[in-house]
Amino acid sequence: MDRTLRPLGFFALVVGLGLRLDTPWQGLAWALLLAGAVTGAAGLWMLARRTGAVGAFVRRGADG
Repeated sequence: MDRTLRPLGFFALVVGLGLRLDTPWQGLAWALLLAGAVTGAAGLWMLARRTGAVGAFVRRGADG
């Protein structure tokens, strides 16, 4: 599920940032920004729960 939520959230953020905030589309832009942030955060939270990774992205090798 996190593999779907993260790109969907990113897409909503990009579209929301692409809309000009000084036009009549301002309400839709803010809604997309909010929805994208919530969706992306949920996807990242699910990814962290699934992998159990809370620390650094780089894992030590067996010899290190």
